[in-house]
Amino acid sequence: MIKLGERQSLRQIYMQWTVVLIIVAVIFALAVFRYNREIAAISPEVLLQSRPDGMVRVLGRVVSGTLNKKESVPTFHLSHESILKEHTEIFVQYIGKPDDNLRESKVLIVSGFFDPEKMEFTAQRLLPVSNVEFIVAAYLISILSLMLFLFNMERNVILLSVLIKEEKGYQPEGVTTDGSA
Repeated sequence: MIKLGERQSLRQIYMQWTVVLIIVAVIFALAVFRYNREIAAISPEVLLQSRPDGMVRVLGRVVSGTLNKKESVPTFHLSHESILKEHTEIFVQYIGKPDDNLRESKVLIVSGFFDPEKMEFTAQRLLPVSNVEFIVAAYLISILSLMLFLFNMERNVILLSVLIKEEKGYQPEGVTTDGSA
């Protein structure tokens, strides 16, 4: 075991924190992979370009005046305004449970299947837009700053211990200043 204050103790702390950072990086990479695979939503424009054949999550705003709840299957148009101010709309049929989130001018994530032949989207679930990105960013900032603080404090304690031992101001118990026991 390496004693506190030896030269290798700083090397050990750097190796220990390198392992911690690698573990955090792997967890972060897995979280990003899961987010992109299961949580991220695409715009109607990307939906029309890629024409996926599986279940997709589409983010958009319910166009005012297009919501029709009178039929057995509510229908509406979902739009997304791009950076270039291009307006893209898709026709959506909602076959899920009645939902209070389904309102005009509301931003929603609809989950379902796209039929490229009919150019319509069949939604099975509606989800309100959450601020997951902001919550994750807040947690990451607080955890990373706490880890940096702990790393710095551990490093300072080791350096202080080395300085105390080098100053000869610290003598182990039972040893006098002239070196006799």
